[in-house]
Amino acid sequence: MKLTHIEVITADQLNAADLALWSQCLKQRPELWGPYFDVRYFQAIAKTVPQAFIARLYSGDRLVGFFPFQKRGRIIQAFGAPLTDFQAVIAVENIDLSDLVSLLKARRFEFQGLIDLSAPCESPQTQKRLYADLSAGFETYFSGNYEQHKKVFRNTERCRRNLNKDYPDLVFSWGAVTPETLKWIVDCKRSQYRQSGLHDVFACGWTGDMLHALAKQNSDDFALMAGVYRHGERIIAAEVALKSGSDLHLWFPGYDPTFARYGVGILMTLDIMKAVSGHVKRVDFGCGDEAYKSPLTTHSGLCWEGHVSAVPFRHQPLRRMNGLRAQLMRRLRIVRACELKLSGQLHGGWQIVRRAIKRSRLSMSMAISVALPELLLRGTYAGF
Repeated sequence: MKLTHIEVITADQLNAADLALWSQCLKQRPELWGPYFDVRYFQAIAKTVPQAFIARLYSGDRLVGFFPFQKRGRIIQAFGAPLTDFQAVIAVENIDLSDLVSLLKARRFEFQGLIDLSAPCESPQTQKRLYADLSAGFETYFSGNYEQHKKVFRNTERCRRNLNKDYPDLVFSWGAVTPETLKWIVDCKRSQYRQSGLHDVFACGWTGDMLHALAKQNSDDFALMAGVYRHGERIIAAEVALKSGSDLHLWFPGYDPTFARYGVGILMTLDIMKAVSGHVKRVDFGCGDEAYKSPLTTHSGLCWEGHVSAVPFRHQPLRRMNGLRAQLMRRLRIVRACELKLSGQLHGGWQIVRRAIKRSRLSMSMAISVALPELLLRGTYAGF
């Protein structure tokens, strides 16, 4: 579909007609399921995400869809990135993304987890959206996966027996996230970032505010939830998840490292799925090829990672990146999403370069040749 013009608004400016069309688009696009396409997600976090907007898309006089996004200089990203795992143009027909970028007066749109039926850029990297089907109930799901991954589930059962033996009074709970649990999981993730050398996505402040805004939602079918293991008053593991209708997205897991040998991460996920069975039909594990996901999921869908420029470059060697370069670019996108000032982006980028040199065979010149142009690819904010 050819776009003729756009209108940029904030999430609180969506009217009843907009909401009706948004709902219609989701019904006609079954691949757009889950909380990241629920309009309530954007309404809930709108005041906490810097430079976040929604574009109304027009073809002639007809409103044809919406595009939620955030601006970082003249680069646009998913609304709420890097915490937003999936993104899409909310429209019935395919939209030319390069036209959209041009109409937004941006240099490019960078994405990870883009749901689009066509290859959205010249050399996209495909990813898998992994999820578990609970529509037939937890027992049916569990027995089917057990048969396919007996070794994994037998080891999980052994871990549970050991955990129950050593901590017989351990308590599992599932419900709306509390401030205590949210603080615990954010502190846990920040500790992991420090130990791994990865960029701390919560250091910027607004990402934590975004989670707290979601925690204030009181709807029965849209809420920030959490599974928690407690030993007495002590939290030993937790997983924050976002619920939208009959879909659940597993978002932030964390556990006390002293309990690692019990496999509490997988045990927590199984207990959450058992708790939501009957109310939730799909449990989304996000993108990624982590080894633990395969035994726990049943289906996968296709999504994309990459970027689209307003004016595609014919000679751009970084479009065909090997694994190391792709990983470096992905981490630089996270830094750009979190850090609003160039100084913060340069500091975060330098930390990524140092880590890449230390942990891989990437040379200093190679790392800088990738990182420096990316960090300086900001431009100025286009006025709306």
